[in-house]
Amino acid sequence: MKRMLIVFVVLFMALGFNAAGDDGIGLSVGLEFGLGDIGRAEGAILPYLTVPVIIYDTSFVDGSIDLYAELSYTLGFVEKSGDLFHSLYFDFLFGYNFMFGTGSTISVILENELDSIKLAPDFSLTGIFTPAVQYKQGLDFGDLYAKIGVPLTYHDAGGIVVGIDGTIGWTSAFGLGIETVVYSEVSPNVSYLGFGALLSFETDPVYFELDLYIPGDIESEGITITPEFEYYLDNFTFYLSCEFEGIGIPGGTTIITPALGVKYSF
Repeated sequence: MKRMLIVFVVLFMALGFNAAGDDGIGLSVGLEFGLGDIGRAEGAILPYLTVPVIIYDTSFVDGSIDLYAELSYTLGFVEKSGDLFHSLYFDFLFGYNFMFGTGSTISVILENELDSIKLAPDFSLTGIFTPAVQYKQGLDFGDLYAKIGVPLTYHDAGGIVVGIDGTIGWTSAFGLGIETVVYSEVSPNVSYLGFGALLSFETDPVYFELDLYIPGDIESEGITITPEFEYYLDNFTFYLSCEFEGIGIPGGTTIITPALGVKYSF
């Protein structure tokens, strides 16, 4: 079974290499450094992250098939105790695009995200498998799209949480992007989980995005805001981000986690 999986992945990567041509093979490698929480006096984790990452992102068969895979390894340590911790992150996405009419596309997407594989000091695993359907319409002023996903969250202790995510977005012809997402849970409970919004702007050689998440229960979870800035130089991408988590929790402290990284694309 493992041999068949390896053959399958290699075949898809080979198809992507052939389709990429002069635009590159779709492979990127990078390294990120970050601090765990610069807003806390007690239990601060400094430095927090050293994260090597490898990404493969391509489309082939005349744009009908999208393939994305990402693998990263996190190494960090607790400053006061000196304890090391290790974790993995893996994301695999396969999409098939049905193109019809004038600029109309219906995409069927399957994504499996191993959101957290903690290796040490204790092992734990959390994953999210998400089948989704997206409709995109190309217009003179940009692309409009809508997506419905059904995330199935699982973990090593057992049990599955079923949700429904609804996304509406617009990508302009001049680099502006706006996206909104509504998160909800349908099993084992029926509840509204929260609202997300993403504002982005891209103009060569810079990219900026502002990510906002407002949970259904702000007082217990708090709002999360993450700005990110990227700069492209030849095949290099330099980026800086900072997550502000827990905004609005009464008596709470906002967790601030900055990160700096670089990626090289082949």
